[in-house]
Amino acid sequence: MYLKEIKISGFKSFADKININLDNNITCIVGPNGSGKSNIVDAVKWVMGEQSVKSLRGNNTMTDVIFSGSSSRNPLNIASVSLVFDNSDNCLKNNMDEVSITRKVYRSGESEYYINNEQCRLKDISDLFLDTGVGKYAFNIISQGEVSKIISDSPSERRLIFEEAANVLKYKKRKEEALRKLDKTNENLVRVNDIVSELETQIEPLKDQSEKAKEYLSYKDELEDLEISLIANDLGDLNNEYNSLQKEIDNLNNEIISFNAGSSSSDAEILKKQEELTLANENIASLNDKFLSLSKEEERLNGEKNIIKERSKYDATDSKVHENIANLKEQQLSINNRMISLKTDKEIIKKKIEALNNDILLARQNLNNTIKERSEMEVDISSKNKELTDISYKIKTLSSYIEQGGDMPVSVRKVLSNPRIHGMHNTISRLINFDLKYSTAIEVALGGAKNYVVVESPEVAKNAINYLKENNIGRVTFFPITAIKPRFVETDILNLLSNDNGFIDVLANKLSFSETYKNIIFNQLGNVLLVDNIDSANRISKLINNRYKIVTLEGEVINVGGSITGGSLNKNSVISEKYELQNLNQREKNVKEELSYLEEKVNEVINNEKQKQVSIIELEKQKLLLNEELSSKRSVFDSLKNDYERITLELNNLKSLTNDTLQEEEDKIIIKYYEVINEKELVSKQIVEAESAKNDISSAIERLQADYRFNNSKSKELGDKLRLFEVKSTKISVKMDNLLNILNGTYNLTFEKAKENYVLDIDHDIATKSVNELKSKIKALGVINIGAIEEYDRINTRYEFLIKQKNDLTGAIEILSKIISELDKVMEEEFLTTFKNIEVEFNNVFKALFGGGSASLKLTDKDNLLETGIDIVVAPPGKKISTITLLSGGEKTLTAISLLFAVLNVKKIPFCIFDEIEAALDEANVERIGNYFEKYVGKTQLIIITHKKKTMEYANTLYGITMQESGVSKLVSVKLVDKK
Repeated sequence: MYLKEIKISGFKSFADKININLDNNITCIVGPNGSGKSNIVDAVKWVMGEQSVKSLRGNNTMTDVIFSGSSSRNPLNIASVSLVFDNSDNCLKNNMDEVSITRKVYRSGESEYYINNEQCRLKDISDLFLDTGVGKYAFNIISQGEVSKIISDSPSERRLIFEEAANVLKYKKRKEEALRKLDKTNENLVRVNDIVSELETQIEPLKDQSEKAKEYLSYKDELEDLEISLIANDLGDLNNEYNSLQKEIDNLNNEIISFNAGSSSSDAEILKKQEELTLANENIASLNDKFLSLSKEEERLNGEKNIIKERSKYDATDSKVHENIANLKEQQLSINNRMISLKTDKEIIKKKIEALNNDILLARQNLNNTIKERSEMEVDISSKNKELTDISYKIKTLSSYIEQGGDMPVSVRKVLSNPRIHGMHNTISRLINFDLKYSTAIEVALGGAKNYVVVESPEVAKNAINYLKENNIGRVTFFPITAIKPRFVETDILNLLSNDNGFIDVLANKLSFSETYKNIIFNQLGNVLLVDNIDSANRISKLINNRYKIVTLEGEVINVGGSITGGSLNKNSVISEKYELQNLNQREKNVKEELSYLEEKVNEVINNEKQKQVSIIELEKQKLLLNEELSSKRSVFDSLKNDYERITLELNNLKSLTNDTLQEEEDKIIIKYYEVINEKELVSKQIVEAESAKNDISSAIERLQADYRFNNSKSKELGDKLRLFEVKSTKISVKMDNLLNILNGTYNLTFEKAKENYVLDIDHDIATKSVNELKSKIKALGVINIGAIEEYDRINTRYEFLIKQKNDLTGAIEILSKIISELDKVMEEEFLTTFKNIEVEFNNVFKALFGGGSASLKLTDKDNLLETGIDIVVAPPGKKISTITLLSGGEKTLTAISLLFAVLNVKKIPFCIFDEIEAALDEANVERIGNYFEKYVGKTQLIIITHKKKTMEYANTLYGITMQESGVSKLVSVKLVDKK
């Protein structure tokens, strides 16, 4: 390997680009002082990786090496130097026969390194030249004035030359890396030990807590499944019992209201009848007084009548006639009284018949109203039956439509109906249930995803897709259960919205579905917010910075980012169909309940109708009897009327034979007597009628009082029963609330979800006993730290990892220590061998250059070959020198050159650059050195910057550096063909 070419552009005084072509011989670079020839040495050092600005004869920063301008030129913004090496012997660790390295620096301070025009690091360049004898730490480049520094350096600094010559720098570098790794490993081990010690104090308590927490979770999971199933079962039973009680309570309230109304009505009627009874009693008392007065009058008139009869006996002529007249007169008056009585009876019967007619008319009207009510109810029942038939048909049709796919795309329907594809579930829209009021929001939020097909795994989806491709059916989106991950709304967002009245919930929470599909549903709707209206949606979207999709109950959408979607909706979808089906099912249930109620009512009306018909028949019977009685009394009246007319005729014939005076007096008394009897009989009838009316009123009062007592008794009885039912209902309601609170608070479940997903499959008593036992076990565990499980797993995983790390670090320390020991041994051997060889060569070269004398090298610490310094002991001819500091300047230079040549004799160096190393020597010594230079031709490439003409004589190629333009160096080359 040798340096083939040096390319310099913008470096220091080289404003223009120059190329220095070199061969594997001796090249001299000459030029006057200040021409910039030493800048070539700086350029080579710089591109080899020199980082010291001072070593490059700069002032502050690396940008000092960029051409700074002259009186005729502006400053440049970049400096670039490239070295091209012949690498045909593969000395460099690169497969290319020619290797170039380049360094650039910009006015901004940025630096770049390249190997073969590919950007690299400075370390890559340093590694490239490691142990080649070339590099920034090697001695192959000796700058101006530094040759004597080899002698004046301390023994430890001088050691670097021998380490480079011994090829131990690579081992030293490896050792340094190993030591750094060892230090870092030791530091890591100390840190790991500290952490392990700290973790050991935590891990045992956490282990106990973790085991207790796992036991708790095991009990809790078992308790959760069992208790939720038990609660769902109890809630179902309690709800049925509660609804039944509520119906009973409603019925009781209605009955109590009815009985209370009856009591109030009876009470009012009783008061009214009691007033009528008082009037009746007063009327009867008045009639009794009148009857008594008439009885007295009757007795008086009867006495007067008897006196007249006695007087008539003294009239022999008229006595017999008079007696007959008196008898006939009494018969006439008696018949007349009976006729008057019958007439009164007929009037009473007529009134009763008239009252019955009114009652019959009213009863018939009521019956007609009842018949009309029944007819209307039967029409309603017929209408409801027809509606029920229509609804049932629609339900059947719609259910069949939904089951057969409905609006489902053909491709989806085909793939779902293919029996050869196993692991198919259904579309998302057919795997969910929901409250009707959320249907529009769900429809909008799902969009096209409603027809996504849920499958068991990606493999099932793959098989389905292959089927679709093979049959050219179309495209389908599949959601594998095992692959889809859920999406959620961040907790802090939910906390922020919890107090907003417009926020309802995360939409997925308003659906019920099998736990199997939870990830699928929450993937689609777990990060969708449900709100009441568009105003709330706008407000909440702004509040959360448009981070989540928001959908309203009416179907408006605010998308992530803030875009808004709204308008009318196409209702022809499976979700709207399910919505309609749920409506129809609910309507069917309502119609059946209405129909049941109507049928029950119509039965009541029919019974009432029958009772009214029986009542009318009874009234007709009473009317018939009264008509018969009236007819009988009319016949008796007509018969008495005939008797009355006969007696009157007979009486008129007899009156002509009697004393008119006595007869007139007797007639007056008899007439008056029978008038009183008639009036008395009439009053007697009035008393009987009044007593009958009184009795009717009393009976009515007793009946009303009985009704009142019955209504009050039934109301009280029903009230007591109502209170028992209400207490029971309240207890059930409280119990249901407690169970719902447990579901919601403890398990975050609604009753619908619990009922759908948890079924009690063991005996209720056994389940209750198991729940109590599990709760006792959980209570016995005491305070539980659930986080201990995760914390223990985390710490234990970390602990096990650190233990492994500790073992790995301990093993690494052993390996690194062994490597360092081996490297030390290799370096000691290589260094000692090289040192001895250089010591021999140094003595030989010294004698050759000095023409005699002696030179040797001494180790400052023989027992520490890795750190020992090296002393130089020389004795020029004819002198005895105790220390090299007493040598003259020329002797120091020649001694240093002798050491350099000794190293070159021991280790082959690709090239050397010497900057005026012979400046302090006289012509004779320069000639000796020049002769020694010739020994390296073909072995080591020499590039010499010199002022000495004698040195120039040994060059194969001369390059001149001039500064024709102020501040700008130029290159002039001369090829020497014949060398003398």
